[in-house]
Amino acid sequence: MAYTYNNIDNNLMLMSELYSGKAYACIKMLKILNSGRLYSVSELADLIGTKARNIIEYKKELESIGYEIDTVSGRNGGYRMNVAANIPSIKLSLAEKEVMSEAYDYLIAKKDFLKKKEFVSAFSNIMSQVDISEQKDRLFVVDKYQLQMSQDELRKRYCFIEDAINAKRTIEILYGSLINGLKKHVIDPYKLFIYNNSWFFLGWDHDKADVLYFKLNRINEYSMKDEEFKVWKYFKPENYFDDVGLINNGKYHHLVMIVSGTRARLVKERVYGKNQVIEELGDGTYRVSLDMQNDNTLVSFVLSCGSEAKLLEPQWLVNKVKEEINSIRKNYED
Repeated sequence: MAYTYNNIDNNLMLMSELYSGKAYACIKMLKILNSGRLYSVSELADLIGTKARNIIEYKKELESIGYEIDTVSGRNGGYRMNVAANIPSIKLSLAEKEVMSEAYDYLIAKKDFLKKKEFVSAFSNIMSQVDISEQKDRLFVVDKYQLQMSQDELRKRYCFIEDAINAKRTIEILYGSLINGLKKHVIDPYKLFIYNNSWFFLGWDHDKADVLYFKLNRINEYSMKDEEFKVWKYFKPENYFDDVGLINNGKYHHLVMIVSGTRARLVKERVYGKNQVIEELGDGTYRVSLDMQNDNTLVSFVLSCGSEAKLLEPQWLVNKVKEEINSIRKNYED
């Protein structure tokens, strides 16, 4: 028997009568996939609250009643909806209502969230269908170390880059690098992203003949050229990001430090680099080893630890920190 979207609701009701828990999981999976994003099997299993092996079964069940679900193979593959579907409404639980409200407060407070108007509209459409029986106090969010640049100006640059990406148009920018100062770049922009609370984009730099990172608030002038570009055939976004930062942002170096006092407690709270290992030595002292990149970042990180930390290796960085300390001392000599 062939099924169409006109009778899907009836079929899902029939499913729920036959397989109560399974039907709910299928509908939940359908709602997630209907966002249009690609989800891995493990992501879907985690979001639904089931085992990964059940996801394949749910997919087959949904396909059997007419839903079209694409399978994307490869290391970064998974499932996504081929065609947007009408889905029976599932009521939000109290916990889900609360987390939606907290997410709203958090995003609205963030200065780097540039599409607030669109988000507020979407949020209102969703929450207008939800019974809000109890109002909670708003989440209090402090966005520390905000950019000097206004959100309106940052949004203009974001929209400019986004338009160039969508139109596949080459751009020319006057860019202020920390090392090289102001310099013109001709770039094919590929992807926008947030890193360390700042907006960046990845793009093919015509002069360097490579894909580089560019920070939006360091762009001084920008214009779109008439040239259209094709994305470099070897470009894959996952080759430029990992769990702790930007992959091509300088060579990784292995740091070993002894930390104590307040700094020791702070280091135990966060992951500052790859392969971070903390070994307790006693008396509130710890040996910390980790891999970090970008020479300037390394020096700043060590100095930020102050007198409560001693860098043991690498020796070249020890020497560089000593030089910086001497330079700082000179600034305060009478």
